Parts: sequence; structure tokens; C-alpha cells
Amino acid sequence: MTNIKKDLEYYANLPYNIILEMWDDGEGPYWVARIAELPHCLIHGDSPEEAVTEIEEVKRDWIKSNLARGLKIPEPTSRKHSGQISLRIPPSLHRLLSDRAAVEGISLNQYMTAALAGSVGLELHTSKPRTARKSVRA
Repeated sequence: MTNIKKDLEYYANLPYNIILEMWDDGEGPYWVARIAELPHCLIHGDSPEEAVTEIEEVKRDWIKSNLARGLKIPEPTSRKHSGQISLRIPPSLHRLLSDRAAVEGISLNQYMTAALAGSVGLELHTSKPRTARKSVRA
């Protein structure tokens, strides 16, 4: 096993996961970038590009500070997503969601995907495609 010196450069070059979000505190939107694995390591900027550029400097400062204090520095985690989840919900909620999906004319999966997307600010169009109607003359 190789003994790797885990210094500032080691950690700074690891592929940490950056989360970028648009926030609005009532004074107008701005962008927040954070490192998922490093608690309280975040910065805001006026644009997504500014926030992402600034987070690199903040990440280095965070790592440097934690190294100096002898604190543990988490390493990046694998963030692969299959697109499948298993979710336990109360039967009453399952029934309500199924009923709503039926009213919309879409599958429960489509309905729940749209509802979850909406909760994080994405808009998905899940309406059932309309079929062309032929007019019949008598």
C-alpha cells in the first residue's frame, strides 16, 4: 500500500461535488455554490460562473483551515444515480397520487416525477399527447 501525503494540494485536486443553486432572498436572485462533502463550504455570486469560480478558492481556504486545526477532511463520494428509487409512503398518499395521475391521464410514475421536479424548481411537461380526431360526415 502506498503512503500518500494528504496535504492541501492532495485535497484541492480531488473531484469534489459542486452543488449550484439559484436563491432569492427578496432582493433579487443570486447563485450559491457549495461543496457537497465539505460542511459549510459555500459562496455566492451574481452569476453561476462567478459562484463556481469563487467556490474553488473557498474550497482551498476551507481545506487549509481544517488541515491547520488537525480536523478530518472528507474525501469526495461517488454520486452515480440510476434514476430508480424505492420509496415507502402511506397508502392514503399512494391512493391520492394515483387518483390525481388518473385525472391527468398519465402514469403514476410520470405524475410523481413531475411533482418532484416541481419541488426543486424544474418544470416538466407530462401531459398526455393528444391524438388527432377525424371528423365524420354523414
